[in-house]
Amino acid sequence: MTSAQAGRIRATLRERFSWSFIERFHLRSKLSLQAKRIRHNVPVLAKRSKFGFSLRSSTLPRFRFMMRVIPRIPFLSALLVSYLPFLAGAQSESVLEGAVEARLISSHSAIAPGQIFTVALDFQIDDTWHTYWINPGETGKATTLELTLPEGFKASPLQFPVPKRFITDYGFNILEAGFGYEKEILHPVIVTAPDTIQPGDTVTFTGLANWLMCDPSECVPGKGQFSLTLNVTDTPVLSNQFARIDTYNNKLPKKVDWATTIALEGDNLVSTVVIPEGAFPKNADLKFYPYEVYQFDQLAETEINEIENGLSFTTLKHADLEAVPETFDALIIAEVDGHKAGFHVSTEPHSSTTQTEVSSGASEASTAADERSMPFGGGIFGILLAAFLGGMILNVMPCVFPVISLKVLSFVGQAGEDRKKVFAHALSFTLGVLVFFWILTTGLLIVRASVGEVGWGEQLQQPAFVIGLIFVMILVALNLFGVFEVGTSLTGVGGSLTSKEGYGGSFWSGALAVLLATPCTAPLMAPAITFALSQPAPFTIMVFTSLGLGMAAPYFLFAIFPKLLEVLPAPGAWMEAFKQFMGFPMLVVAVWLIGVLSKQLDVAGLQWSLAAVVLLALACWILGRYTGFDKAGSTRSKGRIAAALVFVLSVSMAYQASGKRATPSQIQIQDVIAAKQAEGKNVFVDFTAEWCVTCKVNERTTVKTEKTQAFFEKNNIELVFADWTNQDPAITKLLKEHGRAGVPLYVMYSEDPDKEPIALPDGLITFGQIEKAFEKLGK
Repeated sequence: MTSAQAGRIRATLRERFSWSFIERFHLRSKLSLQAKRIRHNVPVLAKRSKFGFSLRSSTLPRFRFMMRVIPRIPFLSALLVSYLPFLAGAQSESVLEGAVEARLISSHSAIAPGQIFTVALDFQIDDTWHTYWINPGETGKATTLELTLPEGFKASPLQFPVPKRFITDYGFNILEAGFGYEKEILHPVIVTAPDTIQPGDTVTFTGLANWLMCDPSECVPGKGQFSLTLNVTDTPVLSNQFARIDTYNNKLPKKVDWATTIALEGDNLVSTVVIPEGAFPKNADLKFYPYEVYQFDQLAETEINEIENGLSFTTLKHADLEAVPETFDALIIAEVDGHKAGFHVSTEPHSSTTQTEVSSGASEASTAADERSMPFGGGIFGILLAAFLGGMILNVMPCVFPVISLKVLSFVGQAGEDRKKVFAHALSFTLGVLVFFWILTTGLLIVRASVGEVGWGEQLQQPAFVIGLIFVMILVALNLFGVFEVGTSLTGVGGSLTSKEGYGGSFWSGALAVLLATPCTAPLMAPAITFALSQPAPFTIMVFTSLGLGMAAPYFLFAIFPKLLEVLPAPGAWMEAFKQFMGFPMLVVAVWLIGVLSKQLDVAGLQWSLAAVVLLALACWILGRYTGFDKAGSTRSKGRIAAALVFVLSVSMAYQASGKRATPSQIQIQDVIAAKQAEGKNVFVDFTAEWCVTCKVNERTTVKTEKTQAFFEKNNIELVFADWTNQDPAITKLLKEHGRAGVPLYVMYSEDPDKEPIALPDGLITFGQIEKAFEKLGK
């Protein structure tokens, strides 16, 4: 294919699709058939840019439809536009050199003063081609990057993840061995920002990279110049490349000070390494690669044998090696089930500077968002998707069930109604969900601005908030029982579903669902909320908006597909009985919240708060008894005044009661863990709260079962509860260290304080996960 033909095809694609990333398609001679089909309008997959997306011409009508619809939905359009600032500035322009497309990327799109973050050289490599490791073999060349830093910044050397070994057969009995990478590789550089940079500034990194790319028939040098600009803000913002960079940070060889020797025995180099027990599984597939080129015969296989306290590695020496190397560095690779862990051993102590910088980068990555907490590959859209799905799952969590049941009941009443009215109710419910999520988010942001950090569920640490929820539950229950009416109930059941009040009922159903959702943490919610609460306010609001949209999504199914209503029972007298019955789950929630309150207030405070609830019930009774339309106008007015006075007295009493806090515990959770470790015990810490429904479910189904307790006793594990029902800075600090914004959290600590603790996955846990966490402690 000539360059002129390639240019015409590019122009055709731009005209057909109007996407800027078409510029990144690689049109090479081997794609001439695809090009021909495109010219003849045959649906075919266009060659995918390594940093872009793929399109079939047959999918074009769908894209055109989306581009017509989205601008007509102001909210979605604004949401999509609001994503762009968070995606900007995290990568340089890509450079295509032969078989490699390269760019410079950053773990953060905005950095803060003094922050440690990662910049990485990103290679996307064509099939059959490869680039090289530090030891490239006799004919290869290691990749280099000359990074020019802004003033005051510091950076580690270019890092090389664990490589693979290549043996290339050129024919005529000519073989070449080397080490490197295929398909994709990221070379991280750990960067430390100075404290002197100011929010509002921008910083630019420039780099010149050189590499060698080879396939079985040829080798071609490549180079690229890159420019990467990042914003400076008070709070760092993760980029959509964070998860990929974190993955490759975890693939970097770990520098270990294991005693290593090297000796020349005839034609062999023999290295012995003292390896701590449990450093890697006994069934691991081991490899042994030298960091220097002219030491081993790299075509020869290494013989590995067990010796006392370690392993010996015997390899045929290089033909030019005549004496034992003064220093010797090697990479031990332990592979289990496709996962590779690398250990850099040396006859000399490792340089502390480089190791510190790399370790700091890994620490920064795990602190910002631990890899296990980054669903769907991490990044912005992964977090938003996690929030959306977490919101959907909230609908089946026990804390939200009473309201959801009533909402389903309201849909029964809508069966046969006009489709537009059904849609209007779903929209009102969604608006109620979103408005109250925004109110809740605003409150959390205000607290974060005043105290510096905030966690999901902290509002439930305030007795006044808990008492307010109890008031809401009692009001809704009495309304459902028919004690009083306000034109329509707060849940949208009982009023005309086609009236303005009916739409208001749907709105308050959504609002109430959000209030009840606060004690629940559905699967996928924890990482999304943890991430959101560490980000600037616009993105925090965006994540909670996605959470609300997910929570409301099932009801739009009824609005979009009204035939689904036909599977529900026909409206009838049973609906009134069901409505009244649903008042009892509201009372159950109120009783549960009283249990939470009992852990927060002293005895007097609890008594006065319950007295306030009684006054609230009295106000509702007065309202229902003396303000009905069967009463005289003067009686109704007196009834409303009396009810209002009793209600004000109730609120005042509740406010006074909320200040009578129980005496806080003086025990520090870190001291408890340290004391148990000093006794030679492993420690399983259950970070819980009385108001956390998920925590209580886990305790009943897993943590406190006989099977788990027997396992703890057998393996010398002490169960410790970190109760976050009330504010506890020590527990908050530990939650933050493990990348969590709230409970539940479950962490297994080894009896050896030097070993890293193992955190279990978010949400509902199983006995198998506890077993697996304990097994990891021994590795």
